[in-house]
Amino acid sequence: MIASQFQAILSAILSRFDNELQEIRLLNQGALLLDFLFGKDLDPVCLPGRSLLYLLWKTYGDEGDLLKNKLSKLSALCDCFLKLYGDGPVNALRAPARINILGEHIDYVSYLPTASLPFGSREHDMIMLFRASEGGRVRGASKLEDCPAFDFDLGEGPSVSDWETFLYSNPSPAPHWENYVKGAVYFARAKYGEQIRCGFDFVVDSSIPACGGASSSSALTVLAGAAIRQANQIKYSPDELARDSSQAEWHVGTRGGAMDHITICLSRRQRAVHISYSDQQIDLLPLPACRFRWVTFFSHAADKGREVMLEYNERAAVSRIIIPAIIESWSRSRPSSYNLWQSALEAFQVGAHGAIDELERLLNELPSAITIAEVEREYPEAFRRCREAFPALVSQRRERPMRLRDRALHHLGETRRVAAARRALDEVFDRGGGPELIGPAMRTIGDLLNQSHNSLRNLYEVCTPEVNRLVEIITSDPLVYGARLMGGGFGGNVLALTTKDHVCSLINRVQSEFYNPAGREGLQEGLVMISTPGEGLSVLDVETALRAAIEHFNALWWESDKYRDKICSMLDSLEPTGQSTEVWPVIVAAGRGARARSSGLDVPKPLALVAGVPAIVHVLRAVKASGLTAYLPIVIVSPETEPGIRQALSGEEVIYVQQPEARGTGDAVLCAYRQMQGFGGRALIIWGTQPVIRVQTVRRVLKLAEIFAETEMILPTVVKHRPYAPLLRDHLGRVRAARETHLERAQTVRFGETNIGLFVLKSEAMFEALLELKRRYWREAENRYDRPGGELGFPNQLIRSLTESERGVLASPIADRREEQGIKHRDDIARCERFIKDLNTVPPESLQ
Repeated sequence: MIASQFQAILSAILSRFDNELQEIRLLNQGALLLDFLFGKDLDPVCLPGRSLLYLLWKTYGDEGDLLKNKLSKLSALCDCFLKLYGDGPVNALRAPARINILGEHIDYVSYLPTASLPFGSREHDMIMLFRASEGGRVRGASKLEDCPAFDFDLGEGPSVSDWETFLYSNPSPAPHWENYVKGAVYFARAKYGEQIRCGFDFVVDSSIPACGGASSSSALTVLAGAAIRQANQIKYSPDELARDSSQAEWHVGTRGGAMDHITICLSRRQRAVHISYSDQQIDLLPLPACRFRWVTFFSHAADKGREVMLEYNERAAVSRIIIPAIIESWSRSRPSSYNLWQSALEAFQVGAHGAIDELERLLNELPSAITIAEVEREYPEAFRRCREAFPALVSQRRERPMRLRDRALHHLGETRRVAAARRALDEVFDRGGGPELIGPAMRTIGDLLNQSHNSLRNLYEVCTPEVNRLVEIITSDPLVYGARLMGGGFGGNVLALTTKDHVCSLINRVQSEFYNPAGREGLQEGLVMISTPGEGLSVLDVETALRAAIEHFNALWWESDKYRDKICSMLDSLEPTGQSTEVWPVIVAAGRGARARSSGLDVPKPLALVAGVPAIVHVLRAVKASGLTAYLPIVIVSPETEPGIRQALSGEEVIYVQQPEARGTGDAVLCAYRQMQGFGGRALIIWGTQPVIRVQTVRRVLKLAEIFAETEMILPTVVKHRPYAPLLRDHLGRVRAARETHLERAQTVRFGETNIGLFVLKSEAMFEALLELKRRYWREAENRYDRPGGELGFPNQLIRSLTESERGVLASPIADRREEQGIKHRDDIARCERFIKDLNTVPPESLQ
């Protein structure tokens, strides 16, 4: 979207905010998204604003003051971006604050199967507006105080592809907020090399307190990592970005784990993220949100200077390197203890009761403390790794004792508490999730919070006197379920669990007893965050809301007549993104023509004259008129059809590919594999027997392919009585299968949805699936497929194959049902001619 247009849309939303908020709240009472977006007398110019408001409502909820505040801040951020960088394309990304319920300081532990239980805040986040720049520079600015603007060149980053080599061969930079952006960009340069050519300009704003334990630094790292990839059109998954970002943040000098970044990238509304670090398993657990609130109170900024950095890294070195080295040494010095340890680990991982008690007993046998000098003498390989990963720690704290046993007992205790919290939540929702179950479960989690704080204070030693005082004030309130330090420690936030109704009273208590004596205003200064579980990393743009509208329309396929015109008008109004994938058209015109002759046709079906023009000519002209001119169309022919097709298309620039024997439409498409091998774009497959398909429909399905760029197969559909190849959808409206009533003998349905003979697919995914189907069904000895009729069909078998992928198939009933009419029998010619006339199809001559 263009920045000035984005600003205008935001201003329009704010001017109509109160009225439109009342309308959108009706969605909670069963109103349809499509009715909100396409109101009866709604001016189409309002669609972008309504779409964006819907997206923000889904993101932040319908609490009016919060939603209006977010809109105002986004508008101010856009204004700042325009002043700094001028008008032009702009992208908006959101990363939530990380709220960690339990599992603190264990995401970098390597010797135990640890887990954490965080969520992303719905109410508090960091927003980035950015634009790709061709100059190879990154320019950054912030709306926050104490964050001066900066810029740097991509060439300043690593010249080697090994990220750790770059880190260990360069000193940690002096503290500055730009280092988190540099870490993300430099890591991407190391990973992707010459694919990273473009920099980006950006500005951020945030409601996450800096140095507060809610991972504002990780949010910035994730946003910068997403921006540098999008600026260079590099595709990524949220999970991949999370794990990359955790390593990228090492650039600032810490050596933490991935918990913050996984939470920021993968959170979902009303869910906690259970992260199991040993097997890299991530589960989303239902987390009660209606009656409860998670409130964080800021104590004081965590010192991110060198001394505290050494404290963080001492704990990381002990957890990641030294304790594992000592336990491994038991295999030689204390084999019985080592064997018991291994047995207990295995038992714990399969959920055996009592295993964690055995682990605790063995961890109590660890030394209470050790120095770096002792590590060098007794565990030389561990010392080498410490010196490489933590050079400042090794050089500056060589003789200082580092506590081992207490750190290990904290790791195990947090692991035990996360497991207990998960059991409590699982039990609630396994038994129906009633209020009589939710209350006790949240009380259990509150008790676990209190235990966690005691461990962070006494065993991990990351609490300050101010933090402990704040926890005492909060937990003295009988309506608070529990509280603990959250985040890295040495300052930052205290997390409290209480009920929604008690939030104001608790805030007043903390203001009176903690903030007033220090002359601070908790709410006014943004020191208090009230959170519920929300979405993770997300894009804030109109297109995201339009995707939701299209998915809703598709799921209501049986009512498609009601909304089709408006959906099609919306697609027609969308400007090209400039990032559309190349498309290679393939017209299938093979077959023996036996069925056509039996119906009275004296020529193959693609050559049947429709309004005096062969059907395939209508198809080719529609394809060319849609703008697909980058690649010469491939025409699949058979020995029987080739002479006539060549004559009909005389003078047209096309590529002919022959299917030697009639083995089905899937086999026919597969014949283009050699010609298209290595092509990374999309294939547009269209039957040469479909002369009624309009240029508008081709263009619209190509728009859908842009909007749903990750989807492997896009097809326009129609809804009709007794469809030839009905689609099957699940309860969420996702395509799950298709059945052909002719070859596959599928049961005829009285009313359903079917394709029109036009499909847009990712070329590589299409051929991979077709080749797999051929390997599965081809019988060489019989020279046929082990399928009905001996044929490999298209698209039904392919749909069933692709729907196994989350990015499989999107079917949208955007076509007019007359466009489904093709040439199968002689009588179809008259129908096609009538339908072409009825639809006011552009005369073929004008499409040349």
